[in-house]
Amino acid sequence: MKVIKIPSLLSSVIIRALTGIDRMEFTLISRCHYCSGPVKFHDIKAKRFATVLEDGEKRIITIRVHRYYCQECGRLCYARAPFYPNIKFGSPVADLCMALARDHPFNHTAKILQTIGVFVDRGTIRNFSGREIPAVSYAKIYGLPIPLSICYLSDLFSRGTWNYEVTQEEVLEVCGFPVK
Repeated sequence: MKVIKIPSLLSSVIIRALTGIDRMEFTLISRCHYCSGPVKFHDIKAKRFATVLEDGEKRIITIRVHRYYCQECGRLCYARAPFYPNIKFGSPVADLCMALARDHPFNHTAKILQTIGVFVDRGTIRNFSGREIPAVSYAKIYGLPIPLSICYLSDLFSRGTWNYEVTQEEVLEVCGFPVK
């Protein structure tokens, strides 16, 4: 297995993309996902988006997703958030895993991610490959396939200043979940 050196610039772009979303709130929902009935606010659930290495320590990046109660069928519905169905990591993390796993075995992909500063174990990466995840668009940067969702997220959060706040609609769009 050949050793891949990761430039610190690439690592910082990826980590910036993933940490920028920390504690962001997602509230978008219009009707029940199951029966199209009217929904009423229920609570807010913190969901793990990624685990990264920041300042030498592991940090769990979470987002807050509103849950709603359907007034017709009684089911709980989550607001739209950048997650693929039945995947416990954010879609950009899954995209990164899948893009790297195209060229590398699962254990090597996990080591590359750890070198970058993103923690996903090889078993989870293997499980991603068996799921129905849409094809990942990527760009080869320093010889590694980096998903465009990571590039776009990093760009969004690098623009964040005191007078510009990134919206949930922008995050959903760059992660491949167009706002309807």
